[in-house]
Amino acid sequence: MPRSCLHFKLADFVKPGESYHFAQTELTSGNAVNYHDHDFHELFWIARGTGQHLLNGRTVPLQAGRMFLIRPEDRHHVTGSDAAPLRILNLAFPTRRWAEVRRRYFPRERDPYAHAPADRAWPLDARAHPALEQWAERLSAAGRPRVVLDGFLMELPGLLHQPMRGAKIVPEWLEAARSRMTGPEQFAGGTLALAKLAGRSPSHVARMAVSSLGQTPTEIVNTARMDYSARQLGETSRPIMDIALDCGLTNLSHFYALFRRRFGVSPRKFRLQAHPTVRGSGP
Repeated sequence: MPRSCLHFKLADFVKPGESYHFAQTELTSGNAVNYHDHDFHELFWIARGTGQHLLNGRTVPLQAGRMFLIRPEDRHHVTGSDAAPLRILNLAFPTRRWAEVRRRYFPRERDPYAHAPADRAWPLDARAHPALEQWAERLSAAGRPRVVLDGFLMELPGLLHQPMRGAKIVPEWLEAARSRMTGPEQFAGGTLALAKLAGRSPSHVARMAVSSLGQTPTEIVNTARMDYSARQLGETSRPIMDIALDCGLTNLSHFYALFRRRFGVSPRKFRLQAHPTVRGSGP
């Protein structure tokens, strides 16, 4: 174990006005991250390569397809391999932001950061990889806006596929149908499209959605619509009305209300915060 431990502060990494630090780094044996603790919450995931992670005195191998959750009091040290350099994506953010997002959006779920250190190395399944690629682009946004951080933290339990305490297991057919609600073709059909994707009757889908997810089919569809909208707003300059129509929503006021409920800001403000270089017009 390294003899000394550095103490990192989030203020040393973020610029005035930024809400978080995000970086993509390639590590070998010659540019390892020093042994340290810090005053912020952190997570990182492995895109490729191999290496080692020394966490609180215990060394474990690193390989692609895993995410590590690091608390402020943890001491750790990441080393890459010369033969297969380690590509990591690292996010550091204020501890209070995590507490606020948890309290607001999933207060009854077990905090994944509350697990023992050995249990905070989460395997990522095939569904998480494309989502993380999209989040990496958004987290790289100039200005590191708070709305992007909040959006990512809201999705974190889903990326880890951590079930709510005492919740029933979500049927595979329902999870598959939900994951396929991704674009205008599905959104136009609303809850009937969800049932068709599930291969079950609308009434059966409704019962299982409420019992296993605590959501109605309408809520599932609207969440998918708003997540699609957020990607369009952050990555394109398309008019907001066109995006709403993509979602199968002709009432712009209703679209705005759903979006604000999901992300806490209006679509226009989300666009300006998530991607300052995009200056989309109004409706």
